[in-house]
Amino acid sequence: MIKTYNILGDIMDEFKEFLKTVPSVKQDVLNGRYTWQQLYEIFVMYGKDDKFWQPYKTNSSIDLNGLLEIIKNIDLNALSSSLSSIEKVLNVASTFLDKKEPERERKWYDE
Repeated sequence: MIKTYNILGDIMDEFKEFLKTVPSVKQDVLNGRYTWQQLYEIFVMYGKDDKFWQPYKTNSSIDLNGLLEIIKNIDLNALSSSLSSIEKVLNVASTFLDKKEPERERKWYDE
C-alpha cells in the first residue's frame, strides 16, 4: 500500500497556527499592504523564522519567561516603600487642592 501525504494541507495548517502567534499581520492584510496569498508564499519559501516576520513577532509576542523573571526579581519591600512615599506625596498635594472657600456668614435673606 502506498502512503500519501497531504503536504499542502499540513503546510497550510502550520501557516494557520503560525498566524495565531503574529495576529498583527492581519492589519497589514486589511490595509492592503499584503494579501494572504503573498504571506503564505513567504511562509512556504522562507519559513517562520525569516526576518520578514520579525516586526510582527516583536510587536505581538509576550515573552512570558522574561515577564516571570522580572516579577521574581521585584523587591516587595522596596516597592511597598515606594508606594508609601507616593501616597504621602499625594496626601500632601491633596491638602493644597482641597482648600475650600471659607463659608460666608448667612444673612436672614439667604434663607
